Amino acid sequence: MPLSETTLRKAAGDLIYARGEDYVRYVRGLRTTASKAYASIQAKKVYTVELDWSGPSLIGSCTCPHHADGNFCKHLVATGLAAIDTGRILVDETASSTVEAAVQAMDVGELRELVMTLAQRDDGVRRMLEVRATAVSGDDSQAKAELEAHARNALAFRGFVDYRRSFEVAEAASHLLDELEIHLNSGSAELVRPALLYAVTRLRKMIENVDDSSGSIGDQCQRAADLYARACLLGRPDPAELATWLVKFRANSPGWPHVVLADFVDCFDEQALGTYRREVAALDRKLADRDHWQRFEVDAMLLELADHDGDIDRAVELLAQREEHPQYGAIVDRLRGAGRAEEAVAWIDRAVAQGRINSHGGGNAYWLSPDDVAATYRDLGRIDDALGVLRADFVRSPSISTYRVLLDFASGIGRTETERLWAFDHARQLAASDRFAFGAVLVQLCLSEGDIDAAWQAADQYGPGWAWRELADRGAEARPVEAADLYRPQLEKDLRFPNTKLYPGIAATLATMAGLYERGGRSADFASFMAQIRHDYGRRSSLMKALDAKRL
Repeated sequence: MPLSETTLRKAAGDLIYARGEDYVRYVRGLRTTASKAYASIQAKKVYTVELDWSGPSLIGSCTCPHHADGNFCKHLVATGLAAIDTGRILVDETASSTVEAAVQAMDVGELRELVMTLAQRDDGVRRMLEVRATAVSGDDSQAKAELEAHARNALAFRGFVDYRRSFEVAEAASHLLDELEIHLNSGSAELVRPALLYAVTRLRKMIENVDDSSGSIGDQCQRAADLYARACLLGRPDPAELATWLVKFRANSPGWPHVVLADFVDCFDEQALGTYRREVAALDRKLADRDHWQRFEVDAMLLELADHDGDIDRAVELLAQREEHPQYGAIVDRLRGAGRAEEAVAWIDRAVAQGRINSHGGGNAYWLSPDDVAATYRDLGRIDDALGVLRADFVRSPSISTYRVLLDFASGIGRTETERLWAFDHARQLAASDRFAFGAVLVQLCLSEGDIDAAWQAADQYGPGWAWRELADRGAEARPVEAADLYRPQLEKDLRFPNTKLYPGIAATLATMAGLYERGGRSADFASFMAQIRHDYGRRSSLMKALDAKRL
């Protein structure tokens, strides 16, 4: 769908659209692409907005409460209008075709005059012409200097940058990188490389003295690093100088921006790779007595070199050097990739013994997935070990998902009922011993099997715990009044202190309870309950209005 005032009004409605018009002046850090706009709204509060018109309808995200409720908010409208106001968004096909026709009708002299006029008025156009001129003259020094000076001017922010101003910095960086990326894509990698080097270095340094809670400057810093890597690959950097810079930059910027050897190694010759190795080794010696966090980046560089060389033993040594926290996932992946299956199983056994198996940690370098471990053990004929891993995961994280994984595995080996009985027995033990969870897990297991009566029995005996809402929804047909009463503890908590934001939800909850009491034939009891609420909280006028709106 094209972005226009009409489509924004249609998506938001007249009222929200009008409010959005008032908020255009609060749009900061606007960045647009062919089908998206990103910005922050900085009024009384700061919200982050993304608007997308690439599909059949306008969609977007905003951190404001109104959007969280499923609405197309005024902040999305404001961002869309601001994007249209930039003139970079194509909103009128007819106007575009008219402009194109006018250009096509110009003769060479008129076009030259127009281009020169634009160059005098717009520095970006002038720089574009200078870049093109280098192809004719063969002298790129002036264009390089101009682009680097442009980068310095665009990022000439001094002092501490607070949260609100951080979006201004990010916007300036975004516009700079947009222009440099255009030149990079047009084949001028060597011309933009110095400017990109300055941008990534400057942005990385600035992050030390800004409130970048939104991550907007950090995102631009990463983008600059990615573009610089491309410029090096496509340009003509000095390999040895690049190798030295890469080690020093990473040593001073541990973790962010994320740059790795693979991004630059194709720019190295053997001499440069040797320089890189020596620089990394020197840094390793310098930080030999430092803790893991201070060695984070140099350890990453050592591991990358081991992977680059195909040295599996060295990689495993590095991944296991923290004896208390070996990176089991990364070790097993490398050993399997090298066809060293027996060694991989040995490390899996170590991870199981150390309790480093977790369904929430699968894919993490430090953890192994219980599903994967169980499948490995099954293929080796170690069925009891496989079930032990899945049982341990259910004990560690009792939930419907871990229960289903256990049953699915058991069904493949004819042990479904055995594992089902074990899981229910563990859930009963948990219900009897855990005063925080109560019978929540047992209730959910019963509900997962469609046994509503058993779920109510578990709730009667142990309490529903945090599964009360699910029981109230699914158990209402069997016991409507008891289902309604499950809402009471949360209702009492929400009413404890005045909070106008909660009143619509409270009224909706009471309306749900009213329907359940009516279904159970006890409308009179609910009427008494409502009378008591109105008596106790009658001074909260906003609450009374919310109740009136629901006719309670």
